[in-house]
Amino acid sequence: MAGMKVEPELIELENGVRIALDPMPGLETTALGVYVRVGARWERPEENGIAHLFEHMAFKGAGGRDATEFAEAIENVGGFVNASTSYERTTYTARVVKEQAGFALGLLADMMFEPHWDAEELEKEKGVVAQERAEAFDQPDDRVFELHQSGVFKDQALGRPILGAAETVQAVSVKDLRAFRDRHTTGSRLVISVAGGYNKRDILKIAEQRFGAVGATKKTSAPRAKAHAMGSAEARRTEQAHVVLSCGGVAQSSEDGPSFWALSEILGGGMASRLFQEVREKRGLVYAINSWTESYEDVGRLGIYAGCSAKNAKEVANCVNDALEALAESGPTEAEMTRAKAIVSAQMLMGAEAPSARCDSRANQVFRKGRIIPYMEIKDKLLAVTAADVRKSAQVALKGPRAAAVIGPKAAHNAVRVFAPTA
Repeated sequence: MAGMKVEPELIELENGVRIALDPMPGLETTALGVYVRVGARWERPEENGIAHLFEHMAFKGAGGRDATEFAEAIENVGGFVNASTSYERTTYTARVVKEQAGFALGLLADMMFEPHWDAEELEKEKGVVAQERAEAFDQPDDRVFELHQSGVFKDQALGRPILGAAETVQAVSVKDLRAFRDRHTTGSRLVISVAGGYNKRDILKIAEQRFGAVGATKKTSAPRAKAHAMGSAEARRTEQAHVVLSCGGVAQSSEDGPSFWALSEILGGGMASRLFQEVREKRGLVYAINSWTESYEDVGRLGIYAGCSAKNAKEVANCVNDALEALAESGPTEAEMTRAKAIVSAQMLMGAEAPSARCDSRANQVFRKGRIIPYMEIKDKLLAVTAADVRKSAQVALKGPRAAAVIGPKAAHNAVRVFAPTA
């Protein structure tokens, strides 16, 4: 691997664009991405959905290639590109053999800086997004998360749907896309991440040529988010009720992140978790139940999802209450701590062996901490978590605003009152 250091390194261009380079000796392929600190939470109310539409339009052709030629260009070298939009990031990624890493980075730059924004094609893509939005609404296990999000962050950008609303998406023009890009695609809001096999000189050359002229970042920030207690339900004639419950969590910058990871794993992370064993194995109330942590730049949540029959929803919500209260009062057992640390550590290290996961994690580290963090450092912090730390995190979670969303027959709606009685 000519021109490569074995250790990861972070390089910053004069305009603030950061490049995370993470070599993986022995690999013949590369995962790379351009990550932009912009997503739905950076949208103004009247432009809800523009970040996602912007990402869609990147595939309508870019640089000197129309849509067909662009698709052929990446597939002619055996690679593929993709893009995604979240609340706080828009991401453009590629997977290629290592000899084509520089070429792929150039294609991603074309998607961002030289897209073919034709008014007629924009109208077609609005129709595609409308179908995507309708599909998400028709799937109750998707819709319930949107219902939950919109209530927890009511009247805030974090509570508006990433896919946008029909009226706001329909109003977007090519001029609006350009203005949105120019407002947010600036130096320190951009991270280029590369993992696997690659030639460092090629990557830096393309990065400097294509990203070095991006304007420096102006001081802009999204309004601070605040979670609210909420309870909401939609009646549908479904075979299952879909239930999302959440309480307090921590922001991305919090040092308590590892403790919440352990808490989530013990609560509902796997087959040995308290919720899976109690709610599914012992009581047979659900087919699926799991927990997760969700962290944004300034706020976080601990959440639980369950799919169950409508008549069981209330009992499921009671079980979740009981499990959280037990962890807050007595904490986890040593056996649970050992198992949670082993699982979370293994998942992290398994991801570190996959170039795409590694590419994503390095970009997230740069955004969150401003540096590349050795995986052993993360593992050591996780291993240092004590049962008392997890107990404290459970207490923090229960003190946070309670939220519940349910989609399904009306018999399931009482789960809202059980978990979020003051909402």
